Amino acid sequence: RRGAEYFHRREPTRSESLSSLPLEMAVKDTLLLILKIVPLAIYLRAAACKYSVPILGCDGELCPVAIGKKGDCVPTANTAEQLAWCEHAWTPWANGLMSSAGIDYRFKCSAGDGHEFAKILGAIEVWGYVLLWAAPQMGAFILTALMTGAIHFHLTFLKDKPEALVVQFALLAASCAVMMLSADAKAKKVKKA
Repeated sequence: RRGAEYFHRREPTRSESLSSLPLEMAVKDTLLLILKIVPLAIYLRAAACKYSVPILGCDGELCPVAIGKKGDCVPTANTAEQLAWCEHAWTPWANGLMSSAGIDYRFKCSAGDGHEFAKILGAIEVWGYVLLWAAPQMGAFILTALMTGAIHFHLTFLKDKPEALVVQFALLAASCAVMMLSADAKAKKVKKA
């Protein structure tokens, strides 16, 4: 017959707890690396297209479907499409937000002003992505804020249904995960020291 101690779980010793820590940290570091490269690198491509850099399909032609017209193509968010969206959708939406907040500023996004608003958004995307590597929580916060704005734009201005925003919600989830996992890793490093 076994006593109560058989059913009592023994707590791991400090050295046993610490021995599993490197594996746990390696898994989190790997997950963070995958999140930064696979979904979140799309921000670099989006920024490249906003700056008319002819890479990764940014130099493609405007798909009429991208601006609400009929066509047999699929929008790819290339330079022509992003600049059209900026001029005819992002800018009116952002200016409406500024006006409703009582801020006397008007965004501009036309060929005449060098697509200023698209360049601002592209710079924020690059800044956020670079910070993912230098200061992960800050970079993830910037990308989370940017994607939250994009989702607001799609839901309120374009009246898109949430199920049509799979990519946007995936990017939001990825940046939130980086923010939370980076905070956890930072807290463990501080606790260990």
